[in-house]
Amino acid sequence: MKNIILLLVLLLNLTNKGQNNLGKSNDLARISLASYVPPQTNNLPPAALNLINDKLNQIVTKSGMGGSSKNERFIIVPNITVATKEVTETAPPVTVLVLDVTFHIGDGIEGKKFSSSKTITLRGGGADETKAYVAAIRSINPSNPDIQAFVEEGKSKIIEYYNSKCDFLLKDAEALSNTKKYDEAIFKLASVPEVCKECYEKCSDKISDVFKVKMENECQTFIAKAKVFIAQENYFDAAEVLSPVLPELKCYPEAQVLIKDINDHKCATAMGQAKGAWASHDVNSTSAALSSIPSDSKCYQEAMALVDEVKKYVKETEKRDFEFNVQKQRDEKDVKMANIKAARDVGVAYGNNQPKEIVTYKVYGW
Repeated sequence: MKNIILLLVLLLNLTNKGQNNLGKSNDLARISLASYVPPQTNNLPPAALNLINDKLNQIVTKSGMGGSSKNERFIIVPNITVATKEVTETAPPVTVLVLDVTFHIGDGIEGKKFSSSKTITLRGGGADETKAYVAAIRSINPSNPDIQAFVEEGKSKIIEYYNSKCDFLLKDAEALSNTKKYDEAIFKLASVPEVCKECYEKCSDKISDVFKVKMENECQTFIAKAKVFIAQENYFDAAEVLSPVLPELKCYPEAQVLIKDINDHKCATAMGQAKGAWASHDVNSTSAALSSIPSDSKCYQEAMALVDEVKKYVKETEKRDFEFNVQKQRDEKDVKMANIKAARDVGVAYGNNQPKEIVTYKVYGW
């Protein structure tokens, strides 16, 4: 139940469906860029490679396109060439490099470059070539207006991409769902940024459909697991296993029978704890035990009678009112909202459990 409550609280972040600005969203609700240094750049010294990666991450973070989501489709790529190299005749000698760094943004999976390339010229010097590279790359300013304008253009192109490819994406998700690859289908659909209003809304509707099919397919598995937990008298895990079972699922009536058994057991256990605590007039422990009793369990009326007794005692001995909160069942709206959040969490989990790179990025000719 605690997990469900947490889901409902977190779900408030999803109520702004269809906004036209990024706002504060999780990684699967925003346009996200991965920094990618292609193999042809690996002739750079390791220190310079690490630094250019850091600079790329700073650039996308400044633009609001950073994030920790894995397997991003869209990438920002640097192409670094040495314009000039000079070793001074001073004592000690200094290596001076002039670098042309060209940034590209595109779809790394399809190999399509989006934004017009942006080239900046850097100059750096040091005691050796590595230090010269590092000095030059360190001079990149992630807040540079020209660089940020370039990234903004790339963002617009990504939005155009989703709006034009949305029907294909929906068909791909449908095909994955038909082969029972539900998590991958949800991951694809949930990857559409919220700023792509039309496509985002279509995919959100589809997520609910796919999740329902997934839950229907797994429903009997939930029932079987719950029965095992109940046989082991592990009622907490049994309730957790059944929590995704929603009223529209075919196995819902069977799940409700099990949930009633679980609630009745919780009720009997809690009443025993409450009576034991009340024998010594331990108000706090009695209240804690009573508050865990579900409102639809068979001993609920008995629990409420004990609540009245505690209230009277507190009123007479402590001259104050006794505050008591009854555990309420989720209403239909809360169940639906939790369902949407749970569905998106499936997509997040799928993406985070994948290897960092599903495919090799195609950046030839960029």
